[in-house]
Amino acid sequence: MQWNYDYSRTLWMKMYLAEPKDFERGLSEVFITFEQALEIIRAIDAMTQGIRKIIYLVGWQGLGHDDCYPEMEVVNEALKRDCDATARDSLWWLFEEAKRYHTVVSFHGNLADAYRDTPCFPELAATNSLANGKDGKPAVIENFNGRDAFKVSYKGFYESGLFKRLWDRFCEVTPVREAGTVHLDNFCIAQSLNPYTSVTEQAQARNKMLDYIASLGIDVTSEYTYRELEWRADSPEHPIRPMLYASAVDPLPDGDWRDAPMHTLGRIPATWWTSNVTVEESMKIPASLYSGRLTDAKQKDVFYGAMHGEEIWRKYGNDPADWYEAFLYEFCTMQLPYFYLNRHERLRLHEADGAYIVDFSGGIVSDGRTKSILENGVTRKEGDDVLLPLDEKNTTFIAYSKNGKDGVWNIPHAPFRDAAVFRITPAGNVPCGTVGIADGTIALKIEPGQAMVIRAAD
Repeated sequence: MQWNYDYSRTLWMKMYLAEPKDFERGLSEVFITFEQALEIIRAIDAMTQGIRKIIYLVGWQGLGHDDCYPEMEVVNEALKRDCDATARDSLWWLFEEAKRYHTVVSFHGNLADAYRDTPCFPELAATNSLANGKDGKPAVIENFNGRDAFKVSYKGFYESGLFKRLWDRFCEVTPVREAGTVHLDNFCIAQSLNPYTSVTEQAQARNKMLDYIASLGIDVTSEYTYRELEWRADSPEHPIRPMLYASAVDPLPDGDWRDAPMHTLGRIPATWWTSNVTVEESMKIPASLYSGRLTDAKQKDVFYGAMHGEEIWRKYGNDPADWYEAFLYEFCTMQLPYFYLNRHERLRLHEADGAYIVDFSGGIVSDGRTKSILENGVTRKEGDDVLLPLDEKNTTFIAYSKNGKDGVWNIPHAPFRDAAVFRITPAGNVPCGTVGIADGTIALKIEPGQAMVIRAAD
């Protein structure tokens, strides 16, 4: 499969803009407006030295997150700029302006959930596009924002033609085709009891939906690794099991996700939560085919993973002065090593002291016991002290220390002897002088929580 982006070498994150506050009065609780989003994007670009980025907007539609689904054609008016006539105008403005900061703005959406007050709900119900209970009526599975949530039955949704009509309208309202990527959340299977649908039928319909989206030139990223078994969602704790399946099968079969295929492998190149992947599968499947945020702690310690982004602004707010240190820590200690290791082939897996050790091509060893990375015996990362190349040609390096380090750092493969050193800030790089490189090492003093850029001196 040819993707528009290599997600193993691209910084992709979510940004939580808004959520419903009062449905009766049509109020949205706003955390980040479109205008504020651009300021955050500007700061991210400064700190990441202009690398390619994708930002998926959460809560851009309706009154915010978990509203309107599976329809995505009403832009949240609470997010618009004062100078624009509509929120849609502001959304397109953000999309275009973000390009100046090497950022593709795209969208967080959902084709798996549905709400009774969504305009298309009657047609969803009439076409068996919702997971029904034994009585043949749509079954309430979850509750979001104080409202009952139903699950979409992909078989009816696709075969009725409703999916295509809704998706095409989404493409007309937003620049998703221009973005070339979209994030579809919680894309798990919900089997319907009446009429009965099997996991195979639902997986086939979901793949047809993914194929249609791909035919429009759009990559789909998602939330989980989807490997469902009959009468089992993507995890045994999913509310579909007790709220719907328990009325169909008693007792419910346990099953094991390892026995299920990765139904969307080759169609979804990246997901946030990859807990349903064995370490052996991580060794065999290249990150360019399937990447994400590894949620198995032992695997995360050797492979690292994609940073989420969203929780940083939710915790610290919109002012870069308040969130940049948390951003730098996650970018430098997880995303940067992930980029670096993804440029190399995963060769051998070892286990020692309850941790994994992985040998990569190029003489690289990632040791989960010490959270260190060595290249031909030379330390590149040790705990939270990191000095790694940002690009494949070794023209730009980033050094970071969580607790501070004053001394000699290893910087092999630098194609220059005199290095210009800059301190990274959300406002841009601050010059810190010129330092010589000798025998693949450089002397640096890095304060706690500080990150430095190293590149050739003029």
